[in-house]
Amino acid sequence: MDIEVTRPKQFTDFTRSYRLLADGKEVALIERGTIHRVTLPADSKILTACIDWCYSPEFAVSDIQDSRIIVKNAFASNPLKALLLPLYYVTFGKHKYLKIES
Repeated sequence: MDIEVTRPKQFTDFTRSYRLLADGKEVALIERGTIHRVTLPADSKILTACIDWCYSPEFAVSDIQDSRIIVKNAFASNPLKALLLPLYYVTFGKHKYLKIES
């Protein structure tokens, strides 16, 4: 299955790349502000994005609409969260640091 993966230009994590995992195996490295065409293995069931020790919640491949997903930082679009909650997101909320949307 081919999908289009978009990572918007967000200030948070602007120097680092996100890794896209399909069933725990890396399938792409996604830089800030880019769009990638990624071929997923035929039997893929779950997608996850990660950066360092932080992850996104699991995203079912069956939930992908129009063969497109967006991978982004979960709190960067909210200035209040970006100022007050970074410590939470890199500790207890490390599995909610990134977000995958379709």
